[in-house]
Amino acid sequence: MVRHGLLLSGLIFLGSLLVLLFVRRLFLGFIKKSSHDYALILLRVLRLPSLFWAIVISLYLTVELSPTKLLKYSSVIEKVLISLLILSITSFFSNLLPELLQVYISKTNLKFPRTGIVFVIIKLFVYILGIITILSYLGIQVAHFITTLGIAGLAVSLALQGILSNIFSGLNLIASRQIEVGDFVKLENGEEGYVEDITWMNTVIRRRDNNLVVVPNSRLVNSIVVNYKKPTPSMNITVSIVIPYSSDLEKVERLTLEVAREVQRTVEGADPSFEPPVRYSAFTELGITLNTTLRVLNPDSQFLIRHEFIKRLKKTYEREGIAFIQPSAQPFRNA
Repeated sequence: MVRHGLLLSGLIFLGSLLVLLFVRRLFLGFIKKSSHDYALILLRVLRLPSLFWAIVISLYLTVELSPTKLLKYSSVIEKVLISLLILSITSFFSNLLPELLQVYISKTNLKFPRTGIVFVIIKLFVYILGIITILSYLGIQVAHFITTLGIAGLAVSLALQGILSNIFSGLNLIASRQIEVGDFVKLENGEEGYVEDITWMNTVIRRRDNNLVVVPNSRLVNSIVVNYKKPTPSMNITVSIVIPYSSDLEKVERLTLEVAREVQRTVEGADPSFEPPVRYSAFTELGITLNTTLRVLNPDSQFLIRHEFIKRLKKTYEREGIAFIQPSAQPFRNA
């Protein structure tokens, strides 16, 4: 009798597994025919969990449909199998949702934080829901669990104040959207570069020399930061020179404006629609200060624009015989 029961249980398991594997193959094949990005993601994420589901469901059906309760602890095994199934489904959705969200953001150009911390939070939320579901299925009072979890969380928060400060500062950075991945920023200590990522603990900034600066989120939130990409990536730069008192100010202004306009029109990275202002700003011991404002389309272009303007302005001044002040504080005039 026992041998017959074991044989029948084996047949039930094998038969149900074959049927489920056949259904799995048909379903995956149907998804594979679609060239949609969402379908391809679903196929990649579903391939391994679906095999696990087929095995677990087959074991569950074997225990349920066995004519004789051959397994002494069948009820315990059923609960274990259902719990594993719920946990597996939870893991499936925790992997699926972030990938679907990434594709949706890339397709719609939605302004959404593209940082690792956001997707970790999504996964954590899905896992919490899965654990609560398992506890409810097992008959454990979820309210007691949440109370215990709250007390434990309070104790952990007191012990990890610094870490939690960085985490919540990172969430504040993401929620405020004053600093986002891809922005070019300058920190209070003079460090500047592009924001690579905002993680749980730190904000990673890539400098122009391609080295990374890792800043704790709590320090970044409490410091003064210049964001060159907001409200727009274009920015103004000012070049100052000192003209001797003996200079013809009208001529200097006219020639400087001509050079500035030429730079704005011809140099890559400059804003060709910008009209550069040229203004005298102060009397100094050395001479009169002349400020010229140029506009660049992105922060990286400021160095080339400044370089070209200074080079062309010096050449023009030398050609026209205009004096300007050298670092030694003595007027210079082209011979």
